[in-house]
Amino acid sequence: MADDFNKYSIRRDALISPWGVGAIVPFPEDESLMVAGLDYWFRNGHTFNEDDEFIIIDERLSKRLGGKVFVSPPDFRTFKQDMAHADMKIPAVRFPLWHYCPVCGNMEKIGPSSDRRRCPGDNRRNSSKGTYCSNNNVKGKKLPYMVPERFIAICEDGHIEDFPIMEWVHAKSGKEITDRCKLYRSTGGSSASLSGIRYTCTCGASANMSGAFSRDTGYGSALDKIGYRCSGNQPWLGEKAEKGCGKSLSVLQRGASNVWFADIISSVYIPWLPKYKNQNTKDCIKKGVKKFASSTNAGEIDVELIKKYVSMMQEIDDDIDSSQALEEIIATLRNASAENAIQTDDEYRKQEFDVLISTVGKPDNELYVKNYKASEYKDLNFLKSVSLVHKLRETRAFTGFRRISPENAVAKISIDDIPWLPAVKNSGEGIMFEFHYEALVKWAKNPKVQARVQIIENNLRGCGQIQQETLNPIYILLHTFAHCLITALSNESGYSNASIREKIYCSKFATDDIPIMAGILIYTASGDSEGSLGGLVRQGMSGRIESVIQRAIHDAQWCAADPVCIQSPGQGQYGCNLAACHNCALLPETSCENKNMLLDRGLLIGTLDDNTIGYFFDYEKN
Repeated sequence: MADDFNKYSIRRDALISPWGVGAIVPFPEDESLMVAGLDYWFRNGHTFNEDDEFIIIDERLSKRLGGKVFVSPPDFRTFKQDMAHADMKIPAVRFPLWHYCPVCGNMEKIGPSSDRRRCPGDNRRNSSKGTYCSNNNVKGKKLPYMVPERFIAICEDGHIEDFPIMEWVHAKSGKEITDRCKLYRSTGGSSASLSGIRYTCTCGASANMSGAFSRDTGYGSALDKIGYRCSGNQPWLGEKAEKGCGKSLSVLQRGASNVWFADIISSVYIPWLPKYKNQNTKDCIKKGVKKFASSTNAGEIDVELIKKYVSMMQEIDDDIDSSQALEEIIATLRNASAENAIQTDDEYRKQEFDVLISTVGKPDNELYVKNYKASEYKDLNFLKSVSLVHKLRETRAFTGFRRISPENAVAKISIDDIPWLPAVKNSGEGIMFEFHYEALVKWAKNPKVQARVQIIENNLRGCGQIQQETLNPIYILLHTFAHCLITALSNESGYSNASIREKIYCSKFATDDIPIMAGILIYTASGDSEGSLGGLVRQGMSGRIESVIQRAIHDAQWCAADPVCIQSPGQGQYGCNLAACHNCALLPETSCENKNMLLDRGLLIGTLDDNTIGYFFDYEKN
């Protein structure tokens, strides 16, 4: 692994997204590095304990992910600052490996751990430019640095490698590759397209990049046609990574947005507030679980021994609630396996939903929520309650990444099964809107509403994104409303819409056993200890939020792309949206938790043919 981050800095939270493990990071001066796997982080024998400053405590999320520990990426410190944590760096490898001289076009493959290299100056003239590099003609000046090639090849399983330039050139020319073959790169001609980028070998073989990105149905990619398939390369995992794949490769530019998609789990931290357990009880439970976990086999919990432990702890500290402690220790031990610990996404969110629609915490807690009935506001009859989330803490854990498409397989981020995941802890504020669930269910049963949602279902099924699932109209409605509300709030709160995020508390799919919840959390969170300017909470107060909601619904009634947008049979990836485009409902990727998918203004305000489909079609008349 190369330590090229020695001279480059990057924000700690950027190592979760957009530059996590396996991502290609562009640095100044034409440097291109890939963040190494977790096996190579904290390489100096660093071990973690619960008191480590890099540890992020989130018991609920840890249970959700099978007991994983969350670790903040290290910040750089000198030995003068901190002897114990000095000189911690995030390792990286050089990628792509093919480099070329921007002056003479000389091409070389540089090793993944090699330092940045200058042109060797082999006195080879580039006929297209009429220039060359040699040690004899630089007149005391240093030879130019080699520049990383911008073309790469990726398979759907997350493997990545250099575009096979040597194989491409010789396959196109019908010549054999020998040990004496050497490549040169040239650009120019009358075209600025891919056909203007040409590779020439010393053996006489030559080819441009025209057609390299093509993919034909039934014939595969351009690389398939020359017989080149995926090798299973995983440069972020180093030489120990397993090879072998054989799947089709897609050719992309290294800076393309679909080279790397982060898998991030975002969780609102729910502390054990006094309403549930006091701190002394919490400590007793934590120690008890740790004490009995190693000696407890599945189905063989020694309840009597645990009772004795709890009684002993209560004698030492009479603030411990013995019944709560006993119940929690036994329940935790029974669900100790990763399989049993994992909940569904809906169940996990229901825990957050139940807390956020209540008044919990105090100003000095990490979660402080004040809930108000909708009757305390004017003209918000469609809501059941509004919660002002004065303080919240969000944990964002990086669990893996995908390439080409967010629906593809998750790539490995470590060779070994490492018990920790990189994460960041953000503080912020927000507004929680709770809807009348029964009213939404009644609206969703409207055949016209279901017919409109069916269009999205058919689009997704046609692309193979869903099978037999039935989309929940309520989710699409709430999701679209959240987007419109974020845009309206950004104009009043002092935050840009890229700084405001959403959480939708509703199931995407309609099934018989979905949790009963219908709400949206609009919030902002940052790594700052305060994390809040108070702008969102202020806008959520009575006398303010009403006008913001009214503006959001009013603005949703017309789009600059209408009537094309409102009448769209499907737009966005896989046709997953109907009336939703960049002019009306789409948000920056930092704001939307569902990649700007499953949106439709028609369910919000109605369509040109029938405005009664919209849940808020008569809101402004009230």
